[in-house]
Amino acid sequence: MISSDFLEGLEWEERWLELEAIGEVDLPAYAGSTVRGALGTVLRRELCDRGGGVGCGEQCEAPESCRFFRLFEQSRMEGGGGGNIPKPLILEAPLAEEMHAIARGATVGRPYELQAGMPLPVLENRWRLGIPNGERLEFGLRGLGVAGAALDGVVEGVRQCGLAVKGGRLALRSVRGGRCRFAPAPVVGDGRRLRLALLTPTLIRGEKGICYEPERLGRIVLDQALLRAVALWNAFFATERTRIPFVRPERPGVVMTSHRLFRYRLPRHSYRQEQWMDFDGVVGWMEWEGDVEPLVPWLHAAEVLHIGQKATFGLGRVQLLEG
Repeated sequence: MISSDFLEGLEWEERWLELEAIGEVDLPAYAGSTVRGALGTVLRRELCDRGGGVGCGEQCEAPESCRFFRLFEQSRMEGGGGGNIPKPLILEAPLAEEMHAIARGATVGRPYELQAGMPLPVLENRWRLGIPNGERLEFGLRGLGVAGAALDGVVEGVRQCGLAVKGGRLALRSVRGGRCRFAPAPVVGDGRRLRLALLTPTLIRGEKGICYEPERLGRIVLDQALLRAVALWNAFFATERTRIPFVRPERPGVVMTSHRLFRYRLPRHSYRQEQWMDFDGVVGWMEWEGDVEPLVPWLHAAEVLHIGQKATFGLGRVQLLEG
């Protein structure tokens, strides 16, 4: 396995926004997609140089220079060549206490429902998150590279306009955060066991679509922790001299010994694309035993960078627990 020393060079800007409901705000059970959509409206107005912030529709007319496109939409290099580019903006979506508890091992109860499914049971929450007028919620934004420089502009846009959501809007009341740098953390537990909680739906695609098979998912999650960190380093921090070549992760002597995982059913309606999108992912926890100490820096980095796809929606948020 490659050295994790480069992780200490990861820096980012972080802002945690506390917002107050103006009107009886109606949010879906998982609010990440709604928050991202409302943020996109603000970002387009603040960062798009064309059409007074109205934008260009489905296809950006100036992808080589558009700040909004590079921050919020771009997935490949100009011309469509090369591999995917990880987006530099990570959303820490509002997380219901019930979901946090379930992911860490609590019993499933209302408002969550459990259904039979293969290879994982299905977890679903059909209730909407009603926020009465005057109550508050908080979410975080983490900006890497160019996204860090844009965060203050995003916050100012939210301060001026709020976030338009169903039933009213969310008005900014306070902001905290600043510049952060990755710091190594000690090994948790006895150094022979690790437990990782998947707090928000973790969407990882394998060769045959989204992966729900526990053993395989466990291997891919460990791989993703390393590969995502390397991809973000190369995209936003590395020089030609410090760029890290593609590596094939190794985890000798590490075995998944237990898990409690659910397929989280998360349909999402995209108003911009006018279609329903399947954001199903996996929540719960998984545990490994063996020579786990070399994995600790990568999993701590994953707590910052998330795992899998759609971190800009808040998916793939993880927490390293005591084994």
